[in-house]
Amino acid sequence: MEERMEREGPSKRGKSGKDSKKGEEEDAENLRFEDPFSDEEEDEDFEMVEDEEDEEMMDEEGGKPEYKVFIPGKDKKENENLVVDNSTYEMLHRMNVEWPMLSFDFIPDSLGQQRTKFPMTAFAVGGTQADDAANDKLVLMKMTQLHRTKHDDDSGSDSDSSEGNDDDLDDDPELQHISIKHQGSVNRIRNMPQKGGVVATWSAEGKVHIWDLTKPFELLEKSPTPPVSHKCEPAFTLGKHKDEGFAMDWSKVVAGNLASGDCKNTICRCKYAEGGWEADGGPYKGHTESVEDIQWSPSEAEVFASCSVDKTIRIWDGRKRDSSALSVKASDCDINVITWNHKNGQPVANFDWHAEAITSIEWCPDQPSVIAASAADNQLTLWDMSLERDAEAEAQMIAEGMAVPEVPPQLIFIHQGQKDIKEIHWHPQCPGVLGSTAADGFNIFKTINS
Repeated sequence: MEERMEREGPSKRGKSGKDSKKGEEEDAENLRFEDPFSDEEEDEDFEMVEDEEDEEMMDEEGGKPEYKVFIPGKDKKENENLVVDNSTYEMLHRMNVEWPMLSFDFIPDSLGQQRTKFPMTAFAVGGTQADDAANDKLVLMKMTQLHRTKHDDDSGSDSDSSEGNDDDLDDDPELQHISIKHQGSVNRIRNMPQKGGVVATWSAEGKVHIWDLTKPFELLEKSPTPPVSHKCEPAFTLGKHKDEGFAMDWSKVVAGNLASGDCKNTICRCKYAEGGWEADGGPYKGHTESVEDIQWSPSEAEVFASCSVDKTIRIWDGRKRDSSALSVKASDCDINVITWNHKNGQPVANFDWHAEAITSIEWCPDQPSVIAASAADNQLTLWDMSLERDAEAEAQMIAEGMAVPEVPPQLIFIHQGQKDIKEIHWHPQCPGVLGSTAADGFNIFKTINS
């Protein structure tokens, strides 16, 4: 599962043919949710055909139609289109974007913890990869009216949960956003966990910026008609890196501690001290190739992990910069992403499922055995490490002439429909809710088993 994803740098920008001088009204029009009901009509037409085919199979063979697990990249036939099964989602909303976002992060809000009632509200911040560096921006987003997904076969009462029902399903999800100019594509963006609105960005121009977006975030959270743009400059810029990078993480133990890694194998730190932000010492030496990801320990103030194209995962004592405390060759190929399990510190397992490079991975904050992963094969997968293969059930299936599914028992869900998925995150306050950003837009959803 550990391969290097191909990333687009400043020299690999796509040409969209759009006029770079867009007005604020057009910006607002380009960033919006898709109409879910046109999709629903198309889905119903397709499923009607499937039902007719199933009835023919039952008439000819005198039994129930045989269903099997769909394997992405294997079972899809030529000229065959995949259709989403709405019954597998509690919520699914798709958002169009003006420019692709390589990275995003959810922003904690004041609406409460462990929110499960629909409709939901979520705040996020993303960074663009525009056609020209002068057009790049940060985008603060407020997504409201995120209703439960209407199933094609809903009878009405069955779809209602104990948390309340959706009498206003006809209401569309709403999106408000505020844009802030950013110099260069945003390779990575991270919100400081201790303070919503303080954001760090990795620019494709080789600099790490720290932004105080508290004011525009408050406008977005409280104003019924927030402005679509806001003028803001970085509170601090770290210029010690020799190249652009993608690795970056805030410490969850010490507020204001930020580590970043670049494509020239350098790791740097900055911190918030009395009087403001500042660089924190010299670079960390150890990796021999591009640093792909950094993750601070969830419990230790001076411990962080990094992974690299040099095929190693390193554990660092932040007080020692000449070498890492531990180095492990963890793969035969590049290692793109790593993540700490904040609930359980024991090693779990290794899986070989995705056909292309892993682009993002994150443990579920509410279920310590569940992890989400995305890859360049356009799959977002959910895994439950507490599940094991049931040998007795498989033997029974074989005895009855049924095929045993060719999937790991820990694989519980495959989300598709996005192209070139770049990053995924669990929402910190809405259990089971996932966001994913890709070349063709943004999804926010909750599956029936997450």
